[in-house]
Parts: sequence; C-alpha cells; structure tokens
Amino acid sequence: MFARHALTLKATAAALAVATLAAAPALAVKTDGAAATGGSPTPPDIIVFNQKLNGKSIDVAYAYLPSPGYLVVYGMDASGKATAEPLATLPLAAGDHRNVKVEFSKAPAAGTALWASLYNDVDGDKSFDKAKDRSFWGEQQPLVNQFQVQG
Repeated sequence: MFARHALTLKATAAALAVATLAAAPALAVKTDGAAATGGSPTPPDIIVFNQKLNGKSIDVAYAYLPSPGYLVVYGMDASGKATAEPLATLPLAAGDHRNVKVEFSKAPAAGTALWASLYNDVDGDKSFDKAKDRSFWGEQQPLVNQFQVQG
C-alpha cells in the first residue's frame, strides 16, 4: 500500500514540476556586443602564447570570429596599452581558426610585448580600417591577448 502511495506521490510531483517549467517565462541573457557578433551565441575569442618569431611571423593558437573580420596585432606602449597603429592585420572569415600565421612587414625585436585582438569587418570591404571596423567587444577596451616575442 505504501509503495502505491509513493508511486502516486512521485507522479504528482513530476507532473507539478513539468507544469511549473512550462508556465515559467524563458530567461534571456543579454550580452554586450550582440550586434557586433551578428546574433551568434558563441562569443569572439583569441588565444596566443609567448613565442619566437618564425621569420617575420607569429602563430595565433586559436581565434573565433562570429562574423567576418580581422585579427589585429599591436605593439605595447610604455604604459602597457596597445599602440595606436597596428603592426599586422589579417582578414579572417567567420568561424573557428587554429594555428593562424600572422606576418609582420617588419619583424618586432625579441623581448617586444605585443597585443592581439579581433575586429568586426563593419563595412564588408575586407580591408582593415581602424576608423570604421570595430572591436567585437564594443566601445569598451577591446578584449586583447598580450604576448611577448621571445629571443
């Protein structure tokens, strides 16, 4: 008899849980830069490590862009912030990129600290323009990855 009441109680509890979930409003999480990501649920990301130059290039371990854009490498000024002008840019399609080779026109010296960031190709011209193209992370300080050229 107790087993039958326990089974009925479990069924009632399960039905109540389903009804409660069905009646509850959906939760939405707002993320900054949603417009820049084209509504993609996957945020932009970049991973680069300290490394030796390979000729005049470095390798970025991983980059994810939710829409077409650019991988941009900056130098670092005395206060530890990215320099105004990029040292290298590379256009990338939307999606997952691994072991991306980024070439500099002039190789940075060993010991140089650099910053890597991702930008959205706002105007679709496939040519990086800092005045037009925007960081995937909005008007805030772009999420960047600092790394160092090793000797």
